[in-house]
Amino acid sequence: MIGMSIEPINPDKLKERMLLLKRFLPHLEWTWPNEVKSEVNKQIFGGRLSLDQPIKIEDLAIMITDGQLEAMIHLSPYKDFYSFRGKYYTVRKGGIFEHRGSWEEVKITVRQVLKTHGKKGYALLKALTEVTEAHFEAISVRASEIYGERFYPSHLIAELRDKYDLAWEVGSRQYPRWSMPEEVKPAVIEVLSEFEAKPIPTLSTQQAQKEFLEVIKMEEEFRTYLRNLLKDRLEETIKFGRDFSSSKLIDYLQNLYGPVVFYDHLLSITQQYSTCDAEVYSESGYKALNAGFNLALFGEPGTGKTFATKDMILGNESLGVPPHGLPGINRYCGGMTPAMFIAIGEAYSGRRFNFIVTEFNDWFKYKGMVEPLKLAMEKSIVRYETKTYTVGPYKFNSFFSVNYNTEVYERGYDVTVSDPNFNAIEDRMLCRLHRLTKEKYQELAKSQRALMLGTLRPKMENMAPKIRDHLTLVYAIQTRDPLVAGTFYDKKIAITNEILKMLEEATNLVLEHLGDVKVVPFSMRLERRALQLASAMSLMNYFSSKSDIITIDNVANRMAVQFFVEEAWVRSNEAFPLFEVLKKLALK
Repeated sequence: MIGMSIEPINPDKLKERMLLLKRFLPHLEWTWPNEVKSEVNKQIFGGRLSLDQPIKIEDLAIMITDGQLEAMIHLSPYKDFYSFRGKYYTVRKGGIFEHRGSWEEVKITVRQVLKTHGKKGYALLKALTEVTEAHFEAISVRASEIYGERFYPSHLIAELRDKYDLAWEVGSRQYPRWSMPEEVKPAVIEVLSEFEAKPIPTLSTQQAQKEFLEVIKMEEEFRTYLRNLLKDRLEETIKFGRDFSSSKLIDYLQNLYGPVVFYDHLLSITQQYSTCDAEVYSESGYKALNAGFNLALFGEPGTGKTFATKDMILGNESLGVPPHGLPGINRYCGGMTPAMFIAIGEAYSGRRFNFIVTEFNDWFKYKGMVEPLKLAMEKSIVRYETKTYTVGPYKFNSFFSVNYNTEVYERGYDVTVSDPNFNAIEDRMLCRLHRLTKEKYQELAKSQRALMLGTLRPKMENMAPKIRDHLTLVYAIQTRDPLVAGTFYDKKIAITNEILKMLEEATNLVLEHLGDVKVVPFSMRLERRALQLASAMSLMNYFSSKSDIITIDNVANRMAVQFFVEEAWVRSNEAFPLFEVLKKLALK
């Protein structure tokens, strides 16, 4: 026996030992005696090795202990030049040996490359994983094939070598070749497979190419948050989820903002749950719809629309408001033109995000915007042409959360958007009117004072992270994220006959109170939005429901029907007595 190893070594660990020995001590395989072989024989094996014949690295790797392996690396003349980052062993330059792997470190490094360089970084890394070693020209050609067009990655491959230690120059100075360290390839491939799990779009504009880097950064922000949640907060998130519900969320928001203002924040947070776009079925088992919806808060300026759609979701540090929304999924569009949105939208093809637009009016100052935005909201194929360039076609799968100003009167309102087709956009969103009543003014003023004084901060700092963790975990499960696959399974939502009967009764009451009208002032889509709202609210019950079917609960039923009646009232220019209809439905 050369060493003291007793337990069998698994094949992957054995392979790493062999890679280590070949990299740091190739002298052992030489057929002739040499100084390195003599020192290893003397100091590690007490002179028991034969120096006049090659030593089989595989046999040596099986027999030695980890302690002997470390001692051997310290005798290597290459220890100041080489490193090793494997699954089981790590060697830093200088021969610093660590009895642990460094793949997580490698994965973080690869994700950083992808965040910084996007598809070009992916193409070069992919090309390097496919070869043992190759000349730069061959790697450049292969990377260009993967990327989809010619690019010359000389600076990028040097960065992989000098900054990230993911590429090495090997061979002679006159004819150098490039390689990726063999021990890191499995970790690199694993990260690249995450990148490949979502379609890599072919982008037709520079704006989309630049935006794709932002897409990768946002996706990595979500993955990092989810990884930390699964590692550090999973048990407490599930425990919180068993007691959480739409009723608990309503209590929290009413406690912060009062019985009127809370509703806007409820819609905004519920829309975050809806972005997983869960499937909704009838009691008979037929698919009825998907839960995802676009949200619009509209009305007079200064009524809290931006606070509800942006600050509550993304957080506002200056106000002491922590984020309640999904990490890395919300794309804030402040200052963005609609033409820019259509151009960058191509970078989101095949992906699901939420676009927060706080000045939606401005998007309709430009002619021809209704049609492409309508297609985007319908998850259809978007194509946009001007005299100088063409965008698309591409399929848009994301959602919108917007607010826009209108002129609100004692009865009814007027949209300030000049495009007569704007109603086609409104019809594709779940809309909520903001009217600054005395009651609402008092609640807004009270909550604003409380924010300035900091009295709301402890409540939000306690509850917001828990809601965000629950929302993130439910979203990951419902979208079948690879990080939770096999541990959790997505659930379906079931529409009950109860909510259908409630909506039917509400529709009949509204039509009855409208009287003799030639044209109903709202579309059939309004009932669909109500069902989507109820379905999304029911996702809050994911962990309290033991079944793989989540049934829409009573609170969600009531809130959805109330939304339907109030929105029908707004769309009809308040042509029927709202309170009377709600009272008959027992919603007031």
